[in-house]
Amino acid sequence: MSDDAIWVDAGSSSDLSERPRALRAQGRDVLVAVVDGEPTAVDNACLHRGASLEGGVCRDGVVTCPSHWWRYDLRTGALLGHPGSALATYPCRVAGDRVEVLLTQAPPALGMREMLLAHARGETVDDA
Repeated sequence: MSDDAIWVDAGSSSDLSERPRALRAQGRDVLVAVVDGEPTAVDNACLHRGASLEGGVCRDGVVTCPSHWWRYDLRTGALLGHPGSALATYPCRVAGDRVEVLLTQAPPALGMREMLLAHARGETVDDA
C-alpha cells in the first residue's frame, strides 16, 4: 500500500445500493456502488468525454453513462465491447456499518505542454 493511501468513508452500508453514488476525496472523483452484495469503486469519469457516471442506469453491476451510453462493469471497470479499456478501480471494505474506499492522492494534472511531449514520446497519459 502506498504511503499516501488512506481509507475514505463512502457512507453507510445501508445507504449504498446498486445505484451508484459519487464521492470526491484525495483529488479523485469516484463512483461507489454495491454489486452482488459487495462494495465497488471506480473512477467517476466516462472514458469517452469524462462525463460523470452518477445517475446512469445500473443493472446487474453494469452502469451506462448518462451522457454517451457507454457501459462499464462496476466490478472490473471494464468498458464493455472494448477489450483493454477500463476505468480505474479502488479497493473497498466494510468497517462496522460504513463502507470505505482506499484512495491515494491524485497526481497533479499535466499541463498542455507536458501532455503533448508525453504523447510525442509515445507515453500513455490521462488527458481526461
